Amino acid sequence: MLTFATPKNPKAAGFVPAPPGTWNIHLQAHDDLLLVINARDLFADVRFADEKVYYTKSVGETVRDVQDKGWSAGLRIFDISTPDKPKEISFLSLSGIGIHRCWYVGGRWAYVSALIDGFSDYIFLTIDLADPLNPQVAGNWWLPGMNTAAGEQPTWPEGKRYALHHAIISGDTAYASWRDGGLTLLDVSDRSQPQLISHRNWSPPFGGAHTRRCRCQSATCW
Repeated sequence: MLTFATPKNPKAAGFVPAPPGTWNIHLQAHDDLLLVINARDLFADVRFADEKVYYTKSVGETVRDVQDKGWSAGLRIFDISTPDKPKEISFLSLSGIGIHRCWYVGGRWAYVSALIDGFSDYIFLTIDLADPLNPQVAGNWWLPGMNTAAGEQPTWPEGKRYALHHAIISGDTAYASWRDGGLTLLDVSDRSQPQLISHRNWSPPFGGAHTRRCRCQSATCW
């Protein structure tokens, strides 16, 4: 935590350590809630020493032989009503590698990209925060070919990686970027059953999609 009480002289106000073997590479805060992702620290794995492996192969395939789960996977929720003294109030535990990004702008619903057991890479999950003390996964969606546990086979060429980086939500639409898998618009009016509106992929010839921001009636991605 940082304090900007004196804007020209920001100072560290506190620190919450990550669990062993875990990275917290994304967080979102609104009102008095702070959502912090927990996932395996992938770049501590020698298999990703060549960073190219991370971008050209499904992460689930690369780490599928990992037996000892020495990391925390899920979503930690903190009460930040006292900003410099965050208090953990709940943890949504997930199987697999964990969460990469989250989207939360207040209210009941949060949205995350998560690599859970049975999938080749990160997929879209909706999280119900009606009770922040007991968060629950409400719904999910993935690109065809990602549900390996159900026998689905990859629909993408070798050397490409189809994985949700994250989604940005405007109203009842989720604008989701899937790296080499392109961009989907999902109808999330029913958070328990996201539905595909459209899917476009410009890779090839261009690189994968990486969502950054969303404005009214439009999305920007690269």
